[in-house]
Amino acid sequence: MVDAVSILVITRDRREMLNRLLGDLYQQKFKGEFEIVVVEETDDPVPPPGVRYVPHPVRNRGIAYARNLSLKHADHGLLVFVDDDCRVHPDWLSKLVAPFEDQTVLGVQGGVTVPEDTNAIGWAETLLGFPGGGFTRVVQSHGEMQETREVSTLNAAYRKEAVITAGGFSDMARFGGEDFLLAKEVAKKGKLYFIPDAEVRHEARGNLASIWQWFVRRGRAEVGILKANLAPPGYGRFLLGSSLLLKLFVLLALTPWLGPWPLLLFVLFYVGRLWYRFRWFFSYDRVPAAAVWVLPVVKVCMDLASDAGRISVWPGRGVSDGK
Repeated sequence: MVDAVSILVITRDRREMLNRLLGDLYQQKFKGEFEIVVVEETDDPVPPPGVRYVPHPVRNRGIAYARNLSLKHADHGLLVFVDDDCRVHPDWLSKLVAPFEDQTVLGVQGGVTVPEDTNAIGWAETLLGFPGGGFTRVVQSHGEMQETREVSTLNAAYRKEAVITAGGFSDMARFGGEDFLLAKEVAKKGKLYFIPDAEVRHEARGNLASIWQWFVRRGRAEVGILKANLAPPGYGRFLLGSSLLLKLFVLLALTPWLGPWPLLLFVLFYVGRLWYRFRWFFSYDRVPAAAVWVLPVVKVCMDLASDAGRISVWPGRGVSDGK
């Protein structure tokens, strides 16, 4: 049985959300010992009760810096990561760490969904798999633990030794992707699993403006990883192949010779493929039907924002935080 765990939370400017999460953590039915380490980027430190509080000044050092800082203050050999905008049920911790009774397991990620009262756009985010595979990953697992190489630290656990051996979170991935890189390194040494029942409810963005900003950052982070020579083989080809803007540019360039039909057919295929892929959610009671109807709009927003972020840093310009 796992008997000691360090729960690591990084946060900035979201104390109300943090306090709600901490309230959930205090109610865990975990039979062993656990500590909570809160790392907050702030110029006005206010320690929450019942935690090990580690403030650091606002210097925009990035997520990886904060996560590595939390590692330094963790006493136990099993590390649990959860985002400050999540809510967890009382059995969450027990379910998340249960697979570590097998010594070959080095890391796990739990399921991710959204609060039941989330609007249609927020539900579309999680159906499209963001973040952490979203509700779709939970449903497609059919409740079964699955081996994976994709672990998001919004709801995850690792053996501390495995994280240290992998070099921790890369400070070069300042704006995201640090957990993507860590999972790839840890997976070289042992097993990683997806645990759908260890589910968190993650606050959705819920509007296109926030989604746009989120995916611009993701796009910039992707190019940052590539520029820092941290990307796995084929990553650059993946970025080009996934670019919606590049596809549209090619089709528009062909319009003088082929007319508008290729572009129109592409749009119909793009929308139709999404609705076909997610059509079964129309009859799923938990998911509002409106979420499936707005899926194409949300997906276009995500894809174009990713392209905008990539373009902003690709042409030889340094990756800055934009603040």
